[in-house]
Amino acid sequence: MPYRTIRSRAPIAFVTTLLVLGGTHIAEAQRWGRPNAPRAGACFYQDANFQGEYFCTGPGQDISQVPDGLNDRISSIRTFGDTEVTIYQDARFRGRSEQFGGNIRNLREEGWNDRLSSIRIRSGYQGPRDRFQSRGNDNRPGGGRFNGDPDRIVRRAYQDILNREPDTPGLRLYRSRMIDDGWTEDQVREALRRSPEYREMNTMTRARAEDIVRRSYQSVLGREPDPASETYVIHLMRDKWSEQDVIRELRRSDEFRNRNR
Repeated sequence: MPYRTIRSRAPIAFVTTLLVLGGTHIAEAQRWGRPNAPRAGACFYQDANFQGEYFCTGPGQDISQVPDGLNDRISSIRTFGDTEVTIYQDARFRGRSEQFGGNIRNLREEGWNDRLSSIRIRSGYQGPRDRFQSRGNDNRPGGGRFNGDPDRIVRRAYQDILNREPDTPGLRLYRSRMIDDGWTEDQVREALRRSPEYREMNTMTRARAEDIVRRSYQSVLGREPDPASETYVIHLMRDKWSEQDVIRELRRSDEFRNRNR
């Protein structure tokens, strides 16, 4: 019978097709390189501003576990067509997540640099573009002005940079800057980084470094830090590590990997 003949001739090709098109198992096919960009989908780059090697994937090709060598090393995202990308901090679409409808030139500025472990790709996105886009080789519109919800953008900037919700005067100020003066999200973030509150937050004392390490251990490993945690305290004070750096390193530890098997 024809159906049986097809199965006997090409079982390997059939399985390979499933792996390439079958959603969450696409991760095994991803490798750093310089492939042709898809007509619809997204490419994920090692460096900011779409630099360095990259890999690409299409709508519906979810990556439940970004492979070793790619995991926690993505720094910018370029989308093609009406693609929507949702990134997750943990494997299997768990943990912190965020949805993007446009190009992301620098994930560090979004609080995500080198921190994502699983990805969903969808097409048919018709919602607002919550990120600013510059005109590049793909000739996408943007012009530097916002085209999303300014309140949401300001809140996200406060949460990422000052680790808190905006106060009413601050929300009103930066909303006006965006609507009336055409500020971009980058300008809002830069203004927050120049604030006295941010400078005070980033003056690292030993007590503050120990508090960051304790909070990171509890968040990632679910326990109090041990004497070996002194290494992270030193990095915070001497090497200007951030809390995200400590969390990233703890997530790379054998203890964390063994807990999540």
